[in-house]
Order: sequence, then structure tokens, then C-alpha cells
Amino acid sequence: MSDAEEKRSRPIVGSGDFLQDRGYLDPDEMRLKFALANAIALIVEERNLKQTEVAKVAELSQSDVSRIINGIVKDYSVYRLMRVVTRLGKNVSIDFTDAKAGQGVISAAERTTEYTPEPSR
Repeated sequence: MSDAEEKRSRPIVGSGDFLQDRGYLDPDEMRLKFALANAIALIVEERNLKQTEVAKVAELSQSDVSRIINGIVKDYSVYRLMRVVTRLGKNVSIDFTDAKAGQGVISAAERTTEYTPEPSR
């Protein structure tokens, strides 16, 4: 086996951060963008919306909606993606808590609330 073949057959050791290994300059920001894009895609799927309908409500072009739904979000700001989520009828909240030790972390989580209809009168 040549040196080149041996080198190719060795496992590749990453940093433990897939997005950093893929060359993203700010992996935390991209994680948040991907989480927002995923939320948008789920809303579109759950409501069986057409991209043109989403584009109208979100004030975007249909091609922007397509890129976002497909996770191509590098060129969209976090704020712009949050606006799409809110225009689709979801609340976005930012919560600050004390870090357990030293520097804090940035994370995104979906929180669902159960809908309880008001009793009819």
C-alpha cells in the first residue's frame, strides 16, 4: 500500500464541531440559522403551504423561500429568518439565563404549548 492510499484509508478526525469542520466561520450562528430554517420548513409542511403563499406572507421571493426551506441560509440574517417565522404565525423568544460555569452557550430549542380552547359561553 502506498503512502497516499494509507493516508486515505485512515479515519478523519474532526474537531467535534461538524459545522466548523465544514468551514463555517461562525458555527453557532449557522446552527441557529439552520434551526430557524427547519422551523420554517416544518410550518410549511404542517400547514401544507405553497412556497408562493409563504413568499407573499413573508414578503420574500419564492426563490428565497425555496432556499430557506432547503437549508441554504448562509446569506440570510438571523433576524430575517426570525421575521419569516413570526409572519408564519409563530412567536420567537430570546431567553437569557446564567451560565453554569464561565462562558455561556447559544442554543435554539422549540417549545410547544398546548392549545386549550376557552369554554363556550
